[in-house]
Parts: sequence; C-alpha cells; structure tokens
Amino acid sequence: MEIKYSKNVVGCRIEEEIYINPDLYNYPKLYHAVLSHEKKHTSSITKKDFLMDLSNKELRGVKKTYYKFILTHPRTLLGFLPLSKVGGHWSLDLSLLFFWGIVILLLILLL
Repeated sequence: MEIKYSKNVVGCRIEEEIYINPDLYNYPKLYHAVLSHEKKHTSSITKKDFLMDLSNKELRGVKKTYYKFILTHPRTLLGFLPLSKVGGHWSLDLSLLFFWGIVILLLILLL
C-alpha cells in the first residue's frame, strides 16, 4: 500500500493507495487513527467497508479533534461527496451515495 496526500479528504483508500490530508501531521493522534481506519478498508467495495465507515471505531478518543479538523479545513468536505476527485482519481463512494440518497429521500418525504 502506498500513502499519498490530498487536501480534498481527511483520509480515503482507493484500491491500494491511501490518501491522507497532509495537515494531519499537526494532529498525530488523529493521523494515526485515520491511517489505521483506512488500512482496514479492502481494495474493493464490500459490506465490511460500509459498516466500518458507519462505526468508525478508530476515531474513538479523537472525534472532537476530527470534527474540529474538518471545520478548520473546509476543503475536506469535498471528501464527503459521493463523487470526488482525489489525487488523479475520480472516485464514486457507494457508501456516501447511499447515505446522501437516504438524506435526500427523507427531505423529500418531510417536505
């Protein structure tokens, strides 16, 4: 696995490449938590990956730092879109597509 850097994400894995936000070096505990989480993902899309993203166990103890990092680095919000560009890759994240689909459906039903 190769570690690369992108300011568009906090962290993500695309096949055998892990992309980490370079500013995470200033937050060593969060950096290791994100890296640990991304290493556990598979190189394809599986149910395990989806469940891992829902639970995010590796972020226990650093969630406050995680959310603060996102708020102080707003470009990382691009990584929460189902379709985004990370490094040289255009990536479709099915977990996020499913999540946003449910959110939009709920909004339509509530309005």
